[in-house]
Amino acid sequence: MKIWLQSGSALTADAATPYGRRYEQSVTRHMSAVARPDTHLETFGIGGTPFGKDRYRASFHVVTSLMIKSVLQAEAKGFDVVAIINTLDHGYYEMRELLDIPVVYISESSMHLACQLAPAFAFVTHNAAMLGNVAGLAKRYGLAERMVAGEGLALTYEDFPKMYEDPDRYVDLFADAARRTIARGAAMLMVAGNPLNMFLIDRGVREVDGVPVLDCCTAVVKAAELMVDLHGLGVRRGSSSAAGTLPSDAKEKLRELFC
Repeated sequence: MKIWLQSGSALTADAATPYGRRYEQSVTRHMSAVARPDTHLETFGIGGTPFGKDRYRASFHVVTSLMIKSVLQAEAKGFDVVAIINTLDHGYYEMRELLDIPVVYISESSMHLACQLAPAFAFVTHNAAMLGNVAGLAKRYGLAERMVAGEGLALTYEDFPKMYEDPDRYVDLFADAARRTIARGAAMLMVAGNPLNMFLIDRGVREVDGVPVLDCCTAVVKAAELMVDLHGLGVRRGSSSAAGTLPSDAKEKLRELFC
């Protein structure tokens, strides 16, 4: 099984994101550890990290287009599934229109898993804009009633490399915010964006005061493996356009828009 992990950042290709190499290595190392022995994973970024990608709608659309352009290579290169590891689940509808292989999304997968493990969950995010965005995703997925009000840490992309230079400070910052969500009833903690999630995984932060911290990256990889299994058994998306299935001629014309 081959899983295409698609990030919404440039990773090592972008000198403007100094955390890129460490983040990419962290994702590769951890995902290889949690995947099945016969699962092959590769992580792909986009050509550049647009300004304000975690805050502004205009940048959101640029990132979506770049991610779509990237994942359209997956089928031709023999991948069985695409797993989106960008917290905002970019291209949620579009990628399912354009790809025949399964596509899974990190926030959708982890929210549904959280609901199987606990009565209520909350996000701790790196900024307030991200917090509002994940609340919108929970509403889209029909899970808003299970979400407790979360916390934003007022971090920027400049903080991501600093987290590894002064880890105790950032772990404490996260823990304090997590305790405020626990006081509001959160029984499962989730982290966004993924660089913050991977930093906490690297530091071994698995719970706060007995409340688990869900590893969102593991959730999406396991969802990807499951979807490949189900795909092989004939369990697939519906054949209607509402399910993201398009006539083959329309699909090809749309794919050409991203070439």
